[in-house]
Amino acid sequence: MAFRQVKDLLEWIHDFHRQLGVQYARLAEAAADERMRMALVFLADRERRLQEGIAAYLEDADQGLLTTWLIDSQEFGHPAVLERIPPCLGCHDVQDILANVMTAHQTLEDMYRLRAELASIPEEVELFQHLAEQQEAEARLQTRDLARLETY
Repeated sequence: MAFRQVKDLLEWIHDFHRQLGVQYARLAEAAADERMRMALVFLADRERRLQEGIAAYLEDADQGLLTTWLIDSQEFGHPAVLERIPPCLGCHDVQDILANVMTAHQTLEDMYRLRAELASIPEEVELFQHLAEQQEAEARLQTRDLARLETY
């Protein structure tokens, strides 16, 4: 899909979180280890919350910002990170999942920072800087909570 407007990219992000959440939920159902299951359920819930946040933003955002044309329309498929989350047969511990989670977060954060740099209006810069900061905060939260799960 080629993103032409800000809303196209935000809809893709919404779908990214949905797909990742579904994948975590499926892995949780198949996990034999209780800690793995708990970690995956937690991650599925966090992805659902991120998806809902983007959906709410799309409903309430200024239409002028949403219909802002992107300077560089580009093809951007779902990163292979969705396929890199190992099926639970290959999972050794929560750290395996955490490594993939951090890859997903970094992918989105890098994309947001690039979009902020390429933005054509201040509102677009602000939106993508905010999303990058939110993604960074979410990565810290998930790292902390998964580390606590691993400890106990």
